[in-house]
Amino acid sequence: MFTSRRVSWLSWTFFVFFAVGLVTGQDSSPAAASPDAAHPVPLASAHQHISFDDFVDSVIGQERRLTDFMRSFKPMIETYIQEEGSEYRFQQGTIPNGDDYFLSRLDLTGNSPSIVPFADEETWNQGAEKFFVHDPLPFSQVAFAQALFPDFGHFERENYRFEFVRWEDLGAVRCAAIDVTPQGSSKKRGFVGRIWAEDRNYSIVRFKGTFTSRGRAKRAHHFDSWRLNTRGTWWIPAYVYTEEFAPYDPSHKLWFKAQTRLWGYDLQNVSDRRENAKRTDPPNGFPDETIFSPENTIVKRLQDAGLMAPDGEVNRILEIVVNNILITNNIEDIAGLRCRVLLTAPLESFVVGRTIVVSRGLLDVIPDEATLAAVLAHELAHVVLSHEVTSTYLTSFALPFPDSLIPLAIDFHFSRTQEKEADQKGMELFSKSPYKDQFVSAGLFLNALEANSGRFPILLHGPFSHDFSSSHLARTHARFSSIKPPKRDQLDRISALPIGSRIVVDPWSDRIEMLKAKPVRLQSKAEKIPFEVAPFYPYLRRLDTTENAQTRAQQ
Repeated sequence: MFTSRRVSWLSWTFFVFFAVGLVTGQDSSPAAASPDAAHPVPLASAHQHISFDDFVDSVIGQERRLTDFMRSFKPMIETYIQEEGSEYRFQQGTIPNGDDYFLSRLDLTGNSPSIVPFADEETWNQGAEKFFVHDPLPFSQVAFAQALFPDFGHFERENYRFEFVRWEDLGAVRCAAIDVTPQGSSKKRGFVGRIWAEDRNYSIVRFKGTFTSRGRAKRAHHFDSWRLNTRGTWWIPAYVYTEEFAPYDPSHKLWFKAQTRLWGYDLQNVSDRRENAKRTDPPNGFPDETIFSPENTIVKRLQDAGLMAPDGEVNRILEIVVNNILITNNIEDIAGLRCRVLLTAPLESFVVGRTIVVSRGLLDVIPDEATLAAVLAHELAHVVLSHEVTSTYLTSFALPFPDSLIPLAIDFHFSRTQEKEADQKGMELFSKSPYKDQFVSAGLFLNALEANSGRFPILLHGPFSHDFSSSHLARTHARFSSIKPPKRDQLDRISALPIGSRIVVDPWSDRIEMLKAKPVRLQSKAEKIPFEVAPFYPYLRRLDTTENAQTRAQQ
């Protein structure tokens, strides 16, 4: 068994996305047309000299090659949307008043991006035709998928006018910022905005703007689309932040903001990666795969479908926290106990056998280690009390059915009696753990959950388990309510973080890691945006020689 350890993974890392996401120096609007725009503009880069016309031709050619390359993949695409309220509150900003969520596979085999949705109870009850028609207004995930490319299959010289703006560094990557406007027939359907193209292979690594199509005007939103270098020289779509103001509101109030993520590009090789991982030695204190009970069927199926991250360092961090709780409660080592992470945004945690599962979205918003321990203690209590999914259920899950129906096939709801027992036992485990003196942090998080349950019902309703806001940690919340709460206006008290604050997903391999950043002091209460969507601003870098060699070896 592990010795008791403390981990420092929760060190205000959300400022990597949130604080820098507010920087506007590189996000300025397209520059006005220059009288010299028609003449070739010499470009000066640290690596080479090339005329602007040749540079643009290279960018267009590389984008065409990327489009062809992407047609052979069907990655996961997830969109989470928060609609904004109409009430403006002093020092808090506009308050979200609703949310929406889509989880699908992206299909690029046709003339435009399309999606194959994962089923949930609501869409399934509407009948099979739901899978073959566009989602009802006001939101369609197809519209968000269109923002993965400036103009899928039509980004050509004859359709666009290009104007060089300046050289910029996006992270560690030198890029040419270029304003793009449609011309000719493309004015009716084209992209208008700015692209950033890197200076080595001329790949577009970021583009920001909107579409001009009148036919889809209600669905052509303003977006900021990012790509990552995850395989060789390819920069593949990874993140899209979307924001739009109310179209018919003269005050131009914010209507919604959304995050779209992609992962699961290499799903066809996920089984090979899992077999390779199984040949490595297990961590100290954790047994080999062969001793796990039938929940392995579920874990493997979720990973094969791109819904669960491969085993890795983040799981070890969670297991350290679990181990700290076990040691201080004098509980013997539990054979087969392990942690896994769902790659989805809705907040949820559950247990299947001796596997504790938490979602990426939940890890994103948890503010500190003590709050994480409170969540894990509740799930650990189910294991200690031998609450298990029935063998009949595990057997039925092994039967063949498409990945799109997995959310319908999985239902990790324990009975009310079992939840009450786990709630009581979890509180006991937490009260004897190394985190017992940090009880206030967990209480603030639970208060924030309760306060936001009406604003974000979909975020707090995981597709595989309970409503997170109503079924978890009731006894912990009751205890917190009985003590004097800290002052709300303390800047150093963070109840919960924004969405996307902590976990980074490699869109190619689905591997995850924790963001690492130094603590940043808050300047205003307005910077506290618990559970809210915030812009992406990833630090771009190229794969190094070793990583490229590993990619070629996997191929």
